Amino acid sequence: MSPNLIGQTLGRYRLLEEIGRGRGVVYKAHDTALNRIVAVKVLAPHLTRRQESLQRFHREAQAAARLKHPHIITVYEVGQAQGYYFIAMEYLEGRSLDEIIRRQGPLPLERAIHILGQIAQALDHAHAQGVIHRDVKPGNVVISSNDRATLTDFGVAYSLGGARLTRPGTIVGTPTYMSPEQVKGQTVGAATDVYALGIVAYEMLGGRPPFEGDTLRLLHAHVYEEPPPLHRMNPQISPAIEAVVHKALAKEVRKRHRTGRTFVKALERAVGSRGTKTPPVPSANWAPLWPLLGVLAALLLLVVVKYSAEG
Repeated sequence: MSPNLIGQTLGRYRLLEEIGRGRGVVYKAHDTALNRIVAVKVLAPHLTRRQESLQRFHREAQAAARLKHPHIITVYEVGQAQGYYFIAMEYLEGRSLDEIIRRQGPLPLERAIHILGQIAQALDHAHAQGVIHRDVKPGNVVISSNDRATLTDFGVAYSLGGARLTRPGTIVGTPTYMSPEQVKGQTVGAATDVYALGIVAYEMLGGRPPFEGDTLRLLHAHVYEEPPPLHRMNPQISPAIEAVVHKALAKEVRKRHRTGRTFVKALERAVGSRGTKTPPVPSANWAPLWPLLGVLAALLLLVVVKYSAEG
């Protein structure tokens, strides 16, 4: 059980209120040195006794700190004070994407693609720096009032070429959004995050993720089951859009979209293809006009006969 640190000061940060919990507690805080509001994540005390947890904590800070991108949370400092380990980072105004979906259900297509595009940019940047997030989900995306998306929580991020902190065969991530290779404990890569982004897209458009249930049910589904057709969740989704989302959820890595950007671009093309077919021109129906045409023909005949007689 994490202690309540509200009102206390860690280093130069005065903790004002609790705003989240996970492997630690996240507080809204006042940076007394720079006079600004920040978020401070404090590692749970029982985790500080485990070397692996401390390594993960520092890796989260290191991974996020080297990823300078407008859609990735900014880390300011990693510190230790009064026996607590903490990360000071950007304070984000807004709501989690998870909360928005739970409240609103399926999002309008254009809004969903706008948000997905920002998450995809963040992931592609991280991948270019050799960082795999491994826990992409709506709960780790904060949406501001103007729909600016920010990717957070690199606590289980994997650095390509870096030291392995998890034992081979260990499952890391959130079951609802895990890729088949994560479930199998295999090596992860950019395609792992693309798969999770596909789950997020499915949930944004369908109102719920493709697979639900307990952990064992979810793990089995990711490896062996195909997601239900997206149009069953939302009849407004066209076959073209559904095909793009389902490609992101391919069981085999090589069959998925190569990057987040290619995934979103494919969605945009699918949206552009909706309703572009020219509707067939209906055949003319002259039946209702036959009586009128008959009258006009008779009048024309009378005019011709009269003209001929006078001539």
